[in-house]
Amino acid sequence: MGYHLVDPADVEPFDTSGRDFRSIGRAIGMETLGISHVVAAPGEQIPLRYHYHERQEEAFYVVSGVLHVETPDEEYVVDEGSLFVVEPESPHRAYNPERADAPVEVLALGAPATDDVRPYEP
Repeated sequence: MGYHLVDPADVEPFDTSGRDFRSIGRAIGMETLGISHVVAAPGEQIPLRYHYHERQEEAFYVVSGVLHVETPDEEYVVDEGSLFVVEPESPHRAYNPERADAPVEVLALGAPATDDVRPYEP
């Protein structure tokens, strides 16, 4: 059996662009579930550009602030305490708009934990 108690602040940031993106799943060696903690300032994406996954399902839980998710058909506004779920093959771009008043803090989950990201051009 294995258990982990993780404070995201103890995980080294993964992204070098200045964004606070911490891959908790990688830090503790998870193989089937990707878990990331992201804090994005106004104008920042979380963390990928417009994309889709071939097999991975994704979920974004908004810890604080307001997350925006652009899709080919609609822009979703995800309030604090809400969960946004993305099925495989569904293009999306999660971000904090430049006009936002505050950062957005998100717990992002993806399964399987695979690097199947594909760029999407709207």
